[in-house]
Amino acid sequence: MSKQLSSTSKSNFLAEIFSQAQRTLDSSYTDCIILTPPPDSAEVISLNDYLQPDRLLSDWQTSEIYQKSQDIRIAASIWNKVYSWKILPGVLALMTWAGVGLDASVDNVSFVLEDGKPKALWFHDLSGTVIYPQRLSVPIPKNCLVKIVNSVADLHQAVFTNLFQRNFAPMIDLVHSLTKLSKKTMWGNAVNASERQFAELSKCINSEAIKTDYSVLYEQPYSCVMPGRNPLYNLVRTEELNEPGLPSTTTVRLTCCLYAFIPPGDEKCTNCPLLKPQERITQINQDMTEI
Repeated sequence: MSKQLSSTSKSNFLAEIFSQAQRTLDSSYTDCIILTPPPDSAEVISLNDYLQPDRLLSDWQTSEIYQKSQDIRIAASIWNKVYSWKILPGVLALMTWAGVGLDASVDNVSFVLEDGKPKALWFHDLSGTVIYPQRLSVPIPKNCLVKIVNSVADLHQAVFTNLFQRNFAPMIDLVHSLTKLSKKTMWGNAVNASERQFAELSKCINSEAIKTDYSVLYEQPYSCVMPGRNPLYNLVRTEELNEPGLPSTTTVRLTCCLYAFIPPGDEKCTNCPLLKPQERITQINQDMTEI
């Protein structure tokens, strides 16, 4: 009975942290995370089933992008961008903001779908969640048997092992084997989905935590992101804008996500490496006007 109470206490404690995150962080970081079982009416698919080769090939070949381009690499890359946006921002934001390390390994998560498309990530089992208390703004209850890590390095190791080694790396290997889409393009999509959030999080997160996490993720050629060379390293560059009314610099991808090659081919992402500097300035101004 005591173990059951401790498990319930842990779930309630994590729910309290998540509720605070919903009040503090931008909704884009919390709307993509579900910590309790979805309702029976929800459309749910485990990532193991979602990543079955036949399903992926059917998804890409029936997509509107493939109908326009007849290039499965383009369809797979845009699919991969969506995958990255639905998984990375929330997990990394909770890690940096509250020291919460969720287990995002393929075996522990499912997508909740809306109209057949990923909407949020449901975490089946929270028992593998770790907490780094120094980043936490609420005290840990005495009867709550959460897994404590005593250093940022241990927090990173727990989060990145599940997120990258047991999710993104095998997913990228699979997509590459099916389509020959460049692995560097897909890791670039991962950086694109997560790198810019750290500047946004600076409004509500300790700057030291942001600097530390950003450096390990994107600025170190060898880190605990993956064994061997860090695949997220050096996939963005800083470009000066020198334009009144705009920030002095902006971040540009080193790899194109292939969106620019969807016919008629006259659209590019604002951080696309194929844009010339003046084209980028014009597009940023247009985006700001629309906002």
